[in-house]
Amino acid sequence: MTKPQERAVSTPRRNRWKQKKVGIEGYIPPYLRRFVTPYHGDFCYTRTYHFRLVAQLMMEGFLPIATDGVMLPKLHSERCVVTLPESLHISKSTRKKSKKFRFSVNRAFDRVVEECRRQHGHRCWLYPELVEVFKQIHQAGQVNAVVVPKTPNTDARQESCPVRLYSIEVWNDETGDLVAGELGYTVGSIYTSLTGFSSQDSAGSVQLAALGRLLSTLGFSLWDLGMDMAYKQSLGSHLMARDDFLEHVKNVRVSKGHLVLPAPVGIFNCKDLIDQVLSAESMLATSGLKSSVGPELRHSVCHTPPPASQGGSSPEPNKKKRRN
Repeated sequence: MTKPQERAVSTPRRNRWKQKKVGIEGYIPPYLRRFVTPYHGDFCYTRTYHFRLVAQLMMEGFLPIATDGVMLPKLHSERCVVTLPESLHISKSTRKKSKKFRFSVNRAFDRVVEECRRQHGHRCWLYPELVEVFKQIHQAGQVNAVVVPKTPNTDARQESCPVRLYSIEVWNDETGDLVAGELGYTVGSIYTSLTGFSSQDSAGSVQLAALGRLLSTLGFSLWDLGMDMAYKQSLGSHLMARDDFLEHVKNVRVSKGHLVLPAPVGIFNCKDLIDQVLSAESMLATSGLKSSVGPELRHSVCHTPPPASQGGSSPEPNKKKRRN
């Protein structure tokens, strides 16, 4: 029998969900309302840039983006996702071209940020304050976000969710140039793509294909792509209602928290990843990640809030639409 969370993941695109009539304020956990304020549509806003707050938001299903001076955590009414491994689609042409590229994780975070800004220009939401927070999570290896129950229970064991932020790189095998990449993060068995770039023909398609297959090989259940776009549909994506997405997040954020990507030592041929020539064990062993994922920051927003000077209420930002 199919488990409830698996049914939620595999809902076809043609179906429409009956969404609860709940405004975005109803999705902000009470313990975060001190820092995060409803904005408009799918967006909230905060002027608090702190790695612990961002990790908690990621664990609660929000996708953190920014505008000038303000962070805009977004909780899409419908999330564009790929169910792994069964829904992932890789074209024959992409597979054929993939042998010319190599793939790595966490080898060039700063360069990936720079190239994303270069490609997206003024539309890029990678403002310095948010990038600094991303980099803190990235360099820590993982940040343990604390799962705060709706009903306090002093007898219950406190659970935590490891949040890990990665840079993904694709290199031209002949020249050694960095030609595609992205930033993304993991919560349980969910990988979320934040933003990316491509500077060579086919490199972007190969990067997405290799990443999707890598996630499948490692046992991830869902690839979260944010808002719906045509190129994402070509990967096999479908739309997932907000409530269903959040249910899946809650089901896997603790139980699947051990899943990690191979970084930073390993570098792999993209075609080998796409063809699944390499096992998860061999890739993780190559990167020294079989028993460890690096240093940890074991703090939480609810136990150690950001300094008062960074939190609290603040003037509402100008309403500019942000896409992700």
